[in-house]
Amino acid sequence: MERCEKELSPTDVNQRLAVTKEMLEFLPPIDPENDVPVRVLDETGKVYVFYLSCRQGKHRKPVFQSKQWRVFVKERGIAAGDVMYFWAEENAFHQTQYRIALLKMLFS
Repeated sequence: MERCEKELSPTDVNQRLAVTKEMLEFLPPIDPENDVPVRVLDETGKVYVFYLSCRQGKHRKPVFQSKQWRVFVKERGIAAGDVMYFWAEENAFHQTQYRIALLKMLFS
């Protein structure tokens, strides 16, 4: 199990999560025509569906851009500087499931 770590930026928290190259290694392929739904399980057992897409325009970086990402941020009280861990693992049915966990920064 490979785990990616990312310190969240203000843009990650307030708009959309910029997906790292390390995360792309185990996420489903990006479809340039459609957003790709990705079911993500947090450490409390709650499932969120984030949508993987490419930003439009000159810098076509992959992002999780969805209402669910913003719901996750709000529910968890996430702030810029918090650290997100993201990984893929095999569930009991031998299917890939995606996991997310957070380390909250207590002092900035």
